[in-house]
Amino acid sequence: MHIILVGVRPEISDPRFKFHVCGTLEEVKESSLILMPECILIHEDQARSILPLAEEIPVKFVVISEANSLSSTAIRSWTALGASDVWMDESWQEKLLEVHQLVEAKPQGIALPEMNFSRTRERIVIAVGSVFEGAGSTHTALLIAHYLARYAKTKVAVWEGGGRPCFSFLEYIKEGNYSNHPRYDLNDVALYKAEVSEYWIGSLMNDYRYTVLDLGSLQTTKQADLFVQASLPVLVGSGSEWRVKELISFCREHSRVPQEYWRIALPLANEPNREMVAGCLSGRPVFALPNHPDPFQPQASTDELLEGLLSPILQKQKKRGFSRFF
Repeated sequence: MHIILVGVRPEISDPRFKFHVCGTLEEVKESSLILMPECILIHEDQARSILPLAEEIPVKFVVISEANSLSSTAIRSWTALGASDVWMDESWQEKLLEVHQLVEAKPQGIALPEMNFSRTRERIVIAVGSVFEGAGSTHTALLIAHYLARYAKTKVAVWEGGGRPCFSFLEYIKEGNYSNHPRYDLNDVALYKAEVSEYWIGSLMNDYRYTVLDLGSLQTTKQADLFVQASLPVLVGSGSEWRVKELISFCREHSRVPQEYWRIALPLANEPNREMVAGCLSGRPVFALPNHPDPFQPQASTDELLEGLLSPILQKQKKRGFSRFF
């Protein structure tokens, strides 16, 4: 569970707690909207400036007080400002463990989120990127995410990390109004909008079995680095003869990294063109994605194709032995 801290630092380390330190009201608001934390713990010195958020964010706000004891009057003075509870500084960590019925862990240094994604054995990252704008990376990413949600019967995260964000407009089309929330849930898929940085995705991906990165056109070094580090990189291109060069060029530019796990996806390509591209990219499986207008609805032909495209991670999920993560 995610816990936001303002003015306090813990001395406990437990994998069930993910602590995030914030310093300003703006940071607390952004972090709360993205993380949906279990609670926000605020030192009393900063509580008056942070508690106004309690009116707009449905999260438990707890004030950490330096007092040796807490009178009912002191507690009411904070709850009147929006706090859900008040804990003493000397015992708030024990209180946190008690409230969530967790066994106390040994005192250790806290590990805060890092900017880079970490490799884990239990989390799989699928990166979808294209070799040119408009090739269909977002459509492909949504197809993959909804397939995985149905296949694994679990919540799947998708992050739009490309240069042409559209999740806010998608929310408008589906819901009839715009929202300033950085996350939009559509069925069993959590769509994280472009304003959510890779810093947060690196932390949030621990909440999901599968995270799909929609990187758009792989034109920047950062996007390309995220692509090649993924558990399963899916490169989207075209089956047209005059565009195969872009696929070949991208693979050559990154020849320093192993590409046996890469998947080449060609939206709307026919079988002869798929075979032609496969011949040019020997050693990299090539798949022709069928026409699938609505990526949010299942389609038998697409499910069959995605089962093959995602076979490395689907097979290893059953065997529980896949270790190529980041």
